Formats: sequence, structure tokens, C-alpha cells
Amino acid sequence: MLQRKALSILFIMLITSTVDAQRKDSLIFRNSRNEFETTYNKISENKVYQMLRVPVPLFVISAITYGQGDKFRTLRNTHVPDFHYRYDDFLQYAPLAAVIGMKLGGVESRSSWPRLLVSDLFAAGIMATAVNSMKYTIKRERPDGSKNNSFPSGHTATAFMAATIMHREYGLTRSPLYSIGGYTVATATAFSRQLNNRHWLSDVLAGAGIGILSAELGYFLADLIFKDKGLNLPDKLRESAPKGGRPSFLEFSVGYSIINGSVEIGKNIRLSSPGATNVSVKGGYFFNPYFGIGGEVTALASPMAFDMSLYTGTTPSTKYNITRVHADPTGIFTFTAGPYFSLPVAGKLLLGTKFQAGYSHLVKNDVEMDLQEKQVPYTTVNNIAFMKGEGSSNYILRTGISATGIVNRNLGIRMFVDYDYTFLKAPYQLLTSLTSDKPTYGESHLSKHKMHYFTIGATVTALFW
Repeated sequence: MLQRKALSILFIMLITSTVDAQRKDSLIFRNSRNEFETTYNKISENKVYQMLRVPVPLFVISAITYGQGDKFRTLRNTHVPDFHYRYDDFLQYAPLAAVIGMKLGGVESRSSWPRLLVSDLFAAGIMATAVNSMKYTIKRERPDGSKNNSFPSGHTATAFMAATIMHREYGLTRSPLYSIGGYTVATATAFSRQLNNRHWLSDVLAGAGIGILSAELGYFLADLIFKDKGLNLPDKLRESAPKGGRPSFLEFSVGYSIINGSVEIGKNIRLSSPGATNVSVKGGYFFNPYFGIGGEVTALASPMAFDMSLYTGTTPSTKYNITRVHADPTGIFTFTAGPYFSLPVAGKLLLGTKFQAGYSHLVKNDVEMDLQEKQVPYTTVNNIAFMKGEGSSNYILRTGISATGIVNRNLGIRMFVDYDYTFLKAPYQLLTSLTSDKPTYGESHLSKHKMHYFTIGATVTALFW
């Protein structure tokens, strides 16, 4: 009986000490989280931070991608090599034209006419000085080879300056939809500059950063001059996300994919990728602060390297030697859908993950070779399709992690790392003989290979709570 009582007392003491330890650990965790949130919010409310929080990441990514221009240009040259339209010459001014048009039409904005004009003149002056001084100092050649003034993109800088003016005048004071509309037009301008083969990716990223920073500095200087004069409407848009809000989103992202895997053609031929450009449109609807569903549409293009050391077959004709092998870039389109998960770490920071499945399509591509006769007169035959590949479709699995810093209630900057796995089946034909009439190809074979790759990227995301 005495032993039973002693055991009961020991059990109660053990339970009590365990509960007390868990309570203390919980308090420590809560205090640490509150301290982190207080520090993070204090930093995010700093004026300098608010001006630099978007431009600086754009400048950093521009610097990282500066020497990778050809890899990102592959996506354009693979899918739309003949794209040449001049609408971006006018589209860059659309957000600013909309601001002036609405103000002339009587839609009240943040600033009076004098304050607006001074802000815009400061912004335009800073932007033009920065862009032109860099263009004619760096002297980077344009992708189309037309001039040596590619970096940074003036069209993109103008478009994002105009979008930031719309954001300050109407997005912060009336509705975030104005901000989303302005930055969507600016992003379309930047994208069009690459489609038109006028700029490298790093050019437009730097241009976007310069445009946003120029507008922010313009308003900062005008605020110092006018102080409270000429302010028609106060900023209504809260900086932080609403507590308990659902972080539904829509975004256009750019990333760089590191591919682990190769395309096996028969037994002795291998194509490998040094890396790939990745662009995507993503959207998700959240049912609560933690769980939602959504989908992604992605296009990937990768230059391919042909491993000659593995080729042990004969040349297409005993008359020729192989002098060069060139593989078309590999293009993959994907559509995936599935659940998203989000964890609010602080008022302005979200951590997330996802699990998705869907459809992938491999775009057809060829491997071409240049040949030279083995004997005099050493005639050359160029761009002969050695392998003709057909398109194919299969499944894809995707997961990833992300961190989103909230710029304001409806705008965030997301950094992400995704992992994709797909199993591709690609039909192909190999060149068997080369005559004066035409090349002859063998029977169609099926290349089966697994591809898995990591994508590192960043995006400006529109948030809908």
C-alpha cells in the first residue's frame, strides 16, 4: 500500500514537472517570436528600407544574371525567334498617362497638381540621369547587335517609374488594383523588351529597380519641399498583412533551373544541360491563413551539350568526318496544380511550401551536325539533322519552399526554390546515310529518361487577402 502511494506521488511530480517545462518552453518560444516580429516590423517601417526593399533585390538579381544572358535568351530564341512588335515603345508610358488622364477627369489623387508635377519631374530627372549615364559608360551590346547601349533598359525604367507613380497616387489612397494594374503593364513592357530581342534579362531587372527607386526618391524630395501642403488624400493602404488574413496570390516569376539528368539517345549518345531559363505564372486561393490550392504554368528552355566522347558509331557516310555537333535547346512546358501551405512568421513575413502534380510537354528538337569530306576538295555540308526528335507528354511532380516579404498589404517579394521531377518519353530518328539527293533516316525509336531539377527564383507577387 505504501509503495503504491509513493509511486503515485512520483508519477504526479513527474507529470507536473513535464507540464511546467513545456509551459516555460512555450513562453520562451512566444517571447522569441514576439522579439523577432518587433525587430522585423521596426526595420520595415524605416523610410530608407521602404525605398530600397524592392530595388535592391532587383539590382542583386541583375548582377547575378549579368553574365548569363545567353542562357536566358534561349527561351525567346527557342519559342518566338521572329517576335518583333513595337508596342512597348508606347506601353511604357501607359501608367503615367492613366494617372494624368484620371486626374484631368476629376478622380482625386494623393497629390495636388503642383506637388504631383514636382514629384514626377524629380523622378524623371533621376531616372534619365541614371539610365543614360550607365548606358554610355558600360556600353553593353544589345542582343540583336544593333547598338552598344543595352544596360540598363530605359523602356523598363520608364514603365516602372510610371507604375510607381500610379501606386503612390492611386494605389495607396484608393485601391490596390491601381497598383496591380500599373505594375502588370510595367512587367509586360520589360517582358516585351526581351521578346523583341532588344535587352538581356539583367538589363530589364536593373531598369525596373532604377524606375522604382527614382519614383520613390522623387516623392521623398517633393515631400521635403511641400511637407503637408497639397496632400489631397492620405495613404489608406496598411503596410502589414491583416491578422488572420488569407494570402491568396497571383504572380509572374523568373528563375534559373539546375538540371540533374541527361537525355540518352540510343546507347552511345548523350545530351546534357548546363542550366535552363524558367518563367512561370502562378496563382493560389487560400481558405485560411495556412492552407490553399492553386496552379502554375511554366516554360523552361535549356541549351544542350552533346557529349562527343560517348559517340562510337560511324559517320552518316564513309565519305565524311563530323566537324561540329549542335543540339537545339530543349523546351519543356508544364501545368501543375495542388495544395499550398503558408506560415506567418511575422506581420510582414510568410514562409511557404507546396506539393503539386501535373502535365509536362517536351518540345521537339533536333541535333544538327556539320560534315567535311575526308578527301580533296574537302567539301563541307552544314546543318544536317543528325537526330530528329519529336515532342512528347508525360507527368510531372513539383514541390518547393518560399519566403515572402510583404511590401504592403497587396504587394510582396517572394524568393523560392522549387524541385521538379518528370519522366519523359521522346520519339526520335537517327541519320543513317547521306547522299546527294537527301538524308535518309532510320526507324523511329523511343528515348526514355528521368529529369529532376532545382529552380531558384524571385518574383513580385500580388496579394489578395
